[in-house]
Amino acid sequence: MSDARTDFRQDAGEQARPAPAPDPGAGAAPQAGSADHGDSAPGQTEESREPSTDQEAGEQEASLDRAAPPEEPVDERTPEELRSALAEAERLRDDYLDQAQRGRAEYQNLKRRADESLAAALDRGGERLLNQLLGVLDNFGYVVDAISEGDDAQLAKGVQMVHGELVSALEAAGLEPIPGVGAAFNPEMHEALLSEESPEPLDEPVVTEVLRPGYRFKGRTLRPASVKVFR
Repeated sequence: MSDARTDFRQDAGEQARPAPAPDPGAGAAPQAGSADHGDSAPGQTEESREPSTDQEAGEQEASLDRAAPPEEPVDERTPEELRSALAEAERLRDDYLDQAQRGRAEYQNLKRRADESLAAALDRGGERLLNQLLGVLDNFGYVVDAISEGDDAQLAKGVQMVHGELVSALEAAGLEPIPGVGAAFNPEMHEALLSEESPEPLDEPVVTEVLRPGYRFKGRTLRPASVKVFR
């Protein structure tokens, strides 16, 4: 009976005895290991985290190659070859200069001929117009002569004034009257319709009367004057 009680007390004492405190060193080691393990990625070593020296050197060399200016080609021709090339270049220069000068001269000649052709065309147009107006001018002159012989002085003065204005306008356009009485006969400007012997010896025929006035336009005879001459 006493043995049973003794065993019971021992069991109760073991159950009531406090559990031993945990060792701080034993628990901290695994945590430190886990912290080190968390700082580094799985499979990454110290060598992989450090930059490669060879790779940096290669990048620097490539950068220098890009920054360096390209080398200029060296002309390996001899002095004789260089002189020959210079002479050829000068020949080509002279040829191009000669062609440019010839082209400019041809252009100036073409422009001059075009201007002359245009001026000639305008002159021909003016000649046709003046030829049509010469008949009107002749009739005006006949009217002036007829009225001057009459009694209506005011009408004659008015007609003479209009006739003078018409002649002035035509002369301003280039019309020139051919010289008449007293001028030496010129077959290029005069047409002798009548002639008579001069009472005095003459070196050349002289116009004594204008039967129809003649005109020139810009140095050319537009219509010869019909005249009477002394021979």
